[in-house]
Amino acid sequence: MGDIPKAVMEVEKRKKKVKKDNRIPKGEEVGYRQEVRVIQSMEDEPLPSIFNDPIHGHIEVHPLCVKIIDTPQFQRLRDLKQIGACYFVYPGASNNRFEHCIGVCHLAGQLARILQKRQPDLDISDKDILCVEIAGLCHDIGHGPFSHLFDAKFIPEAIPGFKWKHEDASKMMFDFLIKDNKLEEEFKKYGVGDKDQTFIREQILGPQKDTNRAYPYEGREENKRFLYEIVANDRNGIDVDKWDYFARDCHGLGIKNTFDHNRFMKFARVIRVNDSFQICSRDKEAETLYGMFQLRSVLHRRAYKHRVCNAVEAMIVDALLSADKVEIVPKKDRTCLTLSQCISDPEGYTKLTDSIFHVILMSTKPELEMARTLLERILHRQLYRCVGDTTPKRTPREEDTEDGKFVVEDLKKEIITYVIENTNGQLEKADLYIDIVLLDYGSKTRNPIDNVRFYTKNDPNNADFLKMENVSLMFPEVFAEHIIRLYYKKTDTKSMQIASKAFEEWCADEQNDYSLHSKFPDNTTET
Repeated sequence: MGDIPKAVMEVEKRKKKVKKDNRIPKGEEVGYRQEVRVIQSMEDEPLPSIFNDPIHGHIEVHPLCVKIIDTPQFQRLRDLKQIGACYFVYPGASNNRFEHCIGVCHLAGQLARILQKRQPDLDISDKDILCVEIAGLCHDIGHGPFSHLFDAKFIPEAIPGFKWKHEDASKMMFDFLIKDNKLEEEFKKYGVGDKDQTFIREQILGPQKDTNRAYPYEGREENKRFLYEIVANDRNGIDVDKWDYFARDCHGLGIKNTFDHNRFMKFARVIRVNDSFQICSRDKEAETLYGMFQLRSVLHRRAYKHRVCNAVEAMIVDALLSADKVEIVPKKDRTCLTLSQCISDPEGYTKLTDSIFHVILMSTKPELEMARTLLERILHRQLYRCVGDTTPKRTPREEDTEDGKFVVEDLKKEIITYVIENTNGQLEKADLYIDIVLLDYGSKTRNPIDNVRFYTKNDPNNADFLKMENVSLMFPEVFAEHIIRLYYKKTDTKSMQIASKAFEEWCADEQNDYSLHSKFPDNTTET
């Protein structure tokens, strides 16, 4: 009864008095029965829980979302750093996937409700909103240890050629979460049926390219395609996932968040464009959205792709690869899995978090000695050293490269071969690590604003693209660049200097186009 307002408490007292006297006071029969029905409806329908979030303040969370949160599969997110190894460089970057997912759930519901109220003709139901909230809540439950490090760097090395991403694991964990915690009845209780669960999975996974259908979704009809743009927008990248991690990561990193997602929501409208319903924005918001994409680039440059963060990540990846030879993740049947085997076993994946760092450190198994040594080096700050970096004068456009991809592996081999051959055997391949970083605005080499539709104040029901010159003449002409970094894995200063000099010679070679954009540390012993 603690959640029922005082006014209703008074009605409850009268209810007890009626029961005691065995009669309803004369003249109050109709009002009394109406008040009792109010109480019964409040007792039957669980109230939303209130979460106090440091970014969004006090937010309401639907009872079904709370049921999902209160499971081991979701609680594991408490031990997954949102921005991986950045915590080893930025002391405030301790935010986890747990609070991020709750924040995305909140923003997804907020945007959906704004569209529901602003445009009733869209026929957005409360169940649509609940499904979008659940998708936001569960979109990242498939992340592995140290977040993107696991699916972008560890798995490609552990299982070469195997195509897998954390969204695949999120779908696997969503299905396992429902089954393992017997939540089928809870979903039915709130009217979330099989088709709705398909809708949730599709939002998590994104559109599947292997389908022959013109419309790639089954969970919702084509007139509600815009709902798929709320959590993860594959059309232009403007979605609530970014809004939350922008705000949350900036808060932890100490970098000012220059994008106001609440303002964007004020101008969001769903408009039919070429038989497809899309979330569009006012024309005057184009510069604000450009600022959003610029903020993404700033976060990648200053934090996510920071040279020391990437050095720590490389050491963690090497440690995990070494540990992957040993079965160290236990299951209920007392069998164990290797780290890479967990991606196809939801029970094992539930136990796979950042804690694997300390599991390896505390292990006494001889097979984990190399992995332990690498992790101990991180704790002693004996990191891989960046001995030089360079940037191509021009980042290849997709149409310039084979299969639309920058041939990263060929360039890595070329650099390492040159360095080894020009140091008279003083360096070995195992001593070197090449990291090739792409910094962009979210659309590779293209202007991200080119993918956004805008409407005008005088014509709010039609939307079109905007030309750059109609927005501002100060937009950049280049929207992406590569940074090539050479790291030396050992700690002796002489070899570091040899590696740095050889890399500098490679950059200065006339056949390459890097010499004017290269940087080499004055002291190769600095972190």
